[in-house]
Amino acid sequence: MCNTTFSEQMNSPEEREPAWRRRLAQLDYRSQINSARREGYAEGYAEGYAEGYAVGYAESYAEGIAEGENRLASLIAELISLEKTKDAEKAATDKEYRNKLYVQYNI
Repeated sequence: MCNTTFSEQMNSPEEREPAWRRRLAQLDYRSQINSARREGYAEGYAEGYAEGYAVGYAESYAEGIAEGENRLASLIAELISLEKTKDAEKAATDKEYRNKLYVQYNI
């Protein structure tokens, strides 16, 4: 029979070490979970940012094309109403001339 009490046995180095190892394993596990969580957040942010950027770029590009077409249509309509068909033909093919007419007609 053993001469030590139960509480003395629980406080012995042999009994404390497994609890210490369990606590270390818990802390390591929590650290791994937190690391995985941060990595997941970073990946989610990157994916969301990339998708949002792509959608925003596509929408802006489409709007820019539409605005450019409307601007050219307004210029051509103005030139035709003024019976300046030669200017309309040149504006359709010459970018510098077209930009000059945009300024001139305030379009």
